Amino acid sequence: MRYIWLIISLFVLVLAACQKETPNPYDELERGSPNPTVDAIPQDNFAWIHQKILRPNCALSGCHDGSFEPEFRSIGSAYNSLVFHPVVANDPEESFTYRVLPGDVQASFLHERLNVFVPNTSGIMPLGLSENSSWPANRDAYKAVIDNWIATGARDMFGQLPGQGNLQPQVTGILAFMAGGSSNPFPRGEGEGVQPIEVSGNAIDLWFAFSDDTTPASALTHNKVKVAVGGAAFEAVPALDLQTGSTITGPDLSNSNTSFTHRVQLPLASYASGTTLFVRVYVQDGDHDTPTEIPDDGTTAPMSNYFTLRIAA
Repeated sequence: MRYIWLIISLFVLVLAACQKETPNPYDELERGSPNPTVDAIPQDNFAWIHQKILRPNCALSGCHDGSFEPEFRSIGSAYNSLVFHPVVANDPEESFTYRVLPGDVQASFLHERLNVFVPNTSGIMPLGLSENSSWPANRDAYKAVIDNWIATGARDMFGQLPGQGNLQPQVTGILAFMAGGSSNPFPRGEGEGVQPIEVSGNAIDLWFAFSDDTTPASALTHNKVKVAVGGAAFEAVPALDLQTGSTITGPDLSNSNTSFTHRVQLPLASYASGTTLFVRVYVQDGDHDTPTEIPDDGTTAPMSNYFTLRIAA
């Protein structure tokens, strides 16, 4: 009898070894990237300027890496510490009021620092470059891109013109995970431009990172999100609450690590495979009377595509 049980046990082990493990259809998704490369963004967009010029050439150790302003580590901090931001240093004639004055290149101290040695400053920017910096080979082209961005209004990455004074809040990151998870974010689809996040047809957690020039992300109010199928009017879509109180760390839109502070759980089982969903968030800082809608009707592709989800087949 003992011999028979030994034969049966060996047979079961061999059978188990011969069976193929059922693949997880989302394993391949977990190996992708949650953000597209900078090549997916047009060069007149501030996200391109940040990823291609400011962060790699200016946010170096001991420079604009948070050691002092302007602070170029993230898209939000870069924009908020440049546009309509009062200068600290100045030229001997006190000619400049703002680091970037939208619509006026010559009155923007950023343009001056990139082109002229200003007395009592450290010199023409950028000062130190990494070994593989693209600045020397593209200096004139990069400065022309920055000048054009200022001249056309210094729009934020979503194409919105800044108002003088307090700036509107911005979304600087969006990540999607299996519900309850906070590692291996779902990736974006393959293809040109900014593709939707390819999510499973189950419940997911959608996280957002925010930046504002005066209000901490944790102090933003209203905190709503809407999810609509293409063609639906957002005015008629019911709003869901964005949950706050917990945070995770992950890559923002420029792949810099940042804190994600707002979360919503979305049940997606009712949507068919291939469905594209459009997301908008609504938050309010301490200096505006109404919530800011991100993205809004004026946000065009590819930046509006950051806020899309696609149910994976």
